[in-house]
Amino acid sequence: MLSHTGISDPFVLCSLSNSSDLIGIEAHKDTCNAVLSFRSRGVSIYKIDDQKPLQSWSLRRGRQFTCPVVFNRQTEELCAVVNKQVVYVWHQDEIDIQNGRKITVQQPIFQVLSIPGQEPVVVYSNGRAESLSNITEKPQQLIGEDEDIIYCSGNSIADRTYVTTVLRHKVHNTVHVGLQCLCKSASDYSRTKLNTDSGPLLVCCTLCQGSELKLVTLWSDGSLCSMDLMSAFPLKTHRVVQHVQIISHNIAIAPVGGAHIAILGTKFQTTDGNENVGIGIWDMKFGTLQAWRPVAEDYQPQLYCIDKYIFLPCGKTLHAFGYEHQESSLVAVLGRCATVSQATSQPPVIKGMWDTDRIPKPDILDQKLSKLFNAVTESKKTPTLESFSSAFDELMNALHDQDPLLTASSDHMQQLTNRCCSEKRFWPREQLMLLIKRGILSTSLCNSLFTAAVAHQDLVLLHCCFLNISDIPEKCLVWCLQLYLRLQEEDFEDVSTVLRQQLENGNTAQEFRNSWKTHFINQILNCSYNDVFLLECLRIMQFEQVLVFLRFLLDGLSLRAATEDTHKPTLKQQQPSLLQFVDWTSLLIDAHFTQLVLSPDAREMLVELHQIVETQVQFYVELVSLEGILTQLKQKCALPQKQCVGLYSIETLHVY
Repeated sequence: MLSHTGISDPFVLCSLSNSSDLIGIEAHKDTCNAVLSFRSRGVSIYKIDDQKPLQSWSLRRGRQFTCPVVFNRQTEELCAVVNKQVVYVWHQDEIDIQNGRKITVQQPIFQVLSIPGQEPVVVYSNGRAESLSNITEKPQQLIGEDEDIIYCSGNSIADRTYVTTVLRHKVHNTVHVGLQCLCKSASDYSRTKLNTDSGPLLVCCTLCQGSELKLVTLWSDGSLCSMDLMSAFPLKTHRVVQHVQIISHNIAIAPVGGAHIAILGTKFQTTDGNENVGIGIWDMKFGTLQAWRPVAEDYQPQLYCIDKYIFLPCGKTLHAFGYEHQESSLVAVLGRCATVSQATSQPPVIKGMWDTDRIPKPDILDQKLSKLFNAVTESKKTPTLESFSSAFDELMNALHDQDPLLTASSDHMQQLTNRCCSEKRFWPREQLMLLIKRGILSTSLCNSLFTAAVAHQDLVLLHCCFLNISDIPEKCLVWCLQLYLRLQEEDFEDVSTVLRQQLENGNTAQEFRNSWKTHFINQILNCSYNDVFLLECLRIMQFEQVLVFLRFLLDGLSLRAATEDTHKPTLKQQQPSLLQFVDWTSLLIDAHFTQLVLSPDAREMLVELHQIVETQVQFYVELVSLEGILTQLKQKCALPQKQCVGLYSIETLHVY
């Protein structure tokens, strides 16, 4: 009853620049803290009681979190997925996400699950679930290509990890539920179809209490159903618990403890006869409404529950509701019994498909590979370029069938890369390019690689790095920029014929300086970066190079302002967009603000920059006024929408 369960008045936890940018809220090691994940803004840890941010991490430009960031309490590390295929794992004491581990997979990742007492679990879009330590580059397909995952959750029962996935068929719109048990040797997977006449499925969640695991579903007609997932799949029943009065849109659901759920978007009739929309807490064991509270009209259909708080974004603020409830029992509902028997039976073994093709990670390299690695890492065995190339080719042939992720993270591969970068008797360009193209060079060695490439002024190798390495450190970007600005146009003519043909075929647009130097600098401008770290790295540039680079950016701004829109370029575009020129110009001026203001050499360029910005501001002011005129014209000239009014109707159209 309401006396046993209550929802307190909300308070504002933080402000939101865009409510749609919030993608998840997860628990932290401290129950009074919460981990907030934003799609492009980054991730922050907030103290709930004080409404204060404790830590925050940001992403590079062009990168986005595609699922909520989770916290691993065992290792005190955070795990995030960027652009669906890159997993970042870093300790909470790290300042930069790039300092942690990075794992790249080919299959898109749907979500990373945080399970108490267990390591995080990665759920791929093909239905396969794997623990973080056993992640593979190419997971096997588990669901049909015409099926999509609409929900997944993870729970731990009797020291076993269970992953629940809810699937929807793209064509037939049918709904299936699958349960996968992760074991040390293999995974057990079973699935069944949800048969109901209650209309389309709106939302769902799982409840775990002791040895019980249930799936709670809410359908379009208001049917609130429950299914016991731990029973044998042929015997599963989809039981209707209650009919809930809901609105047709903006519905969300979240588990509150082991037997209660919170439903956002429920209707409740007050004593004065008015119907309000709010949050309701339901007891799924007895199907009773335990508490209800109205919410603001501008709420978003996102609901999160952590410890004793319910979080709900409303407009541009994130509201937090405190709640409390007793354990679900008959005495709490009816007050007739003193005790309620608890189920203590162990979960039954679920029969399903066992993944027998899973390849375990090798603990050590075999003798043949160890011998080949020793040959290429020890300079005494391969002192010349000819002997090194021969041993290197033999090693690459032996590693052809190996997992690139395991190869890149091995100590032998790091020793090989260090030897290639520090070798003074010869320069193994072709070998380094092969390591980069095959993706078996760890990103943690970027500093050593770029230091050696810049020292040798190897433009071909640097071009290969920018094409194949996604997350280049900001320090390396500035090193390459300094090299390109220092070189003359004639130095870029030494680029090989093969690379020249590749660049000309891939770039049909006319460069605004029509030079190789421009192309290489544009490669740097197109790279992703973090504003904070790039600003610090730009300060190491000499002021003479700053003036040259500022002139380059001004030329780009003047041309792009007249010929290009402000949208970000695609991966295939080599010319930077107007926004990229603006961002780099702003960072460069911030990094050398005092020198630029006091230097007479920069005064003319600053005046020119002011004129360009003033022209653009005036241009966008005119566009805003034009937008209002076009909106009115669109409303007046809009065609009448076809309405279904029955088998027979008469419509009169007036044409002016």
